[in-house]
Amino acid sequence: MTLKEMYTKAKSAERPKKPDTPAVAFIKEVAQVTKKSEIAVRRWLADGNTSCVPDALTQEVLANHFKTTASELFPQSK
Repeated sequence: MTLKEMYTKAKSAERPKKPDTPAVAFIKEVAQVTKKSEIAVRRWLADGNTSCVPDALTQEVLANHFKTTASELFPQSK
């Protein structure tokens, strides 16, 4: 096998998947629980002009999941 063939084989080999960071895992969990996109979850967590809050039903779903209240999770939305 030539050096170039070895390189091509190595380049096309599947890389092992890195584990998610805790922050990414949290975003994925919230997206799965709420059945919303990860982008939507990121917007709920953002600061600034692009931030927003989920609707009341989604807030209640999250409150139940995290065993707290919607007003504690989203203090400015009420």
